[in-house]
Amino acid sequence: MTDINYQTKADKTLLYFTVPIVILIAICSGIGIWYQDLYSRETIDWLSQTIGQDISNLFFVVPILLVFSFYASNGNKIAKIIWIGTMITNIYSYVIYCFAVHFNFLFHVYCLILGLSIYSVIYFSINNFKEDFRNWFTEKVPTKAIGNFLLIIAVIFVLLWLSQSLPGVLTNTVPESINSGGLLTNPVHALDFSFYLPLMFISAVMLIKKKTLGYLLAPMMTVFGIITNINIICLMSVSMEKTSSNNMPMIIVFSIFTIVCLGFLWLMLKNISKQSNT
Repeated sequence: MTDINYQTKADKTLLYFTVPIVILIAICSGIGIWYQDLYSRETIDWLSQTIGQDISNLFFVVPILLVFSFYASNGNKIAKIIWIGTMITNIYSYVIYCFAVHFNFLFHVYCLILGLSIYSVIYFSINNFKEDFRNWFTEKVPTKAIGNFLLIIAVIFVLLWLSQSLPGVLTNTVPESINSGGLLTNPVHALDFSFYLPLMFISAVMLIKKKTLGYLLAPMMTVFGIITNINIICLMSVSMEKTSSNNMPMIIVFSIFTIVCLGFLWLMLKNISKQSNT
C-alpha cells in the first residue's frame, strides 16, 4: 500500500484531523458499551441500535480511520478513498447521536466529533478541488458495472424506506419504526432521503459517464455502504440479545451484501493507476 506508484502528494493535515476524532470516538463508544445507563432514557429498540453503533464505531470505524489516515497523509490514493468514505459515514452516525439520542453528559463530545468530521471532509474537498480523479485509475475500471450496482443499492433503499414512511404520510399516522424508537422522526430516513441516497445516485451516474468526480464519489459511497452494513449487523446483533428477536436471517443477508460491496470496491481499487502523481 505504501508503494510510491500509488501515491499523490503527502498531507499530514488529514492525520491531524483524524487522531483527535478517533480518540474521542473511542472514549464515547467505550462509555456507551460499558456504561449503558448513559442511554437509560432510550427505548429498548433505540438502546439496541445505539449500543450496536458504539460497537461498530469502536471496533471497526476507529481502526479504519486511524490506519488509513496514516497512509492517506502520506499520499496513498487507496487510503484517501477509504478514509473519505469512512469519514462521511462517521458524519452520518454523529448527526444521529447529536439529534436523535437523549441529552447526556457526552453531548458536547458528540458535537465536537461531528464538527471535526465535517471540517475534515471540507478540508479534503478544498485541497483536492482541482484533482483529476479519473487519472488515479486505469482504463480497465468497470465503470458501468460499479455504477449500476450503486444505482441498484440506492433504489432498493429508497423503496425500503418509502415502504416504512409513505403509508404513514398517506394515512397521517406515525410509522412503527419511529414509535418503537421513541423518536420525533426517523433520522436514518431523513439523512438518506435528503443527502446520502441522492449522492449515491449522483456518484453512480457520474461514474457511468466517466466524469472525473465519479471516480472519487463511487468508491467513496461503496465504502459508505460497507461501513453502514457493518453498523446494521452490529445493531441487529445487540437487538437479538436485548429483545430476543430473531435477526439472524437479516444479519446473514447484510453480511452477504457487505461481501458483495467489498467485491465491487476491490474491482475499482485494483485499477488504481501505478503512475505517480507526485
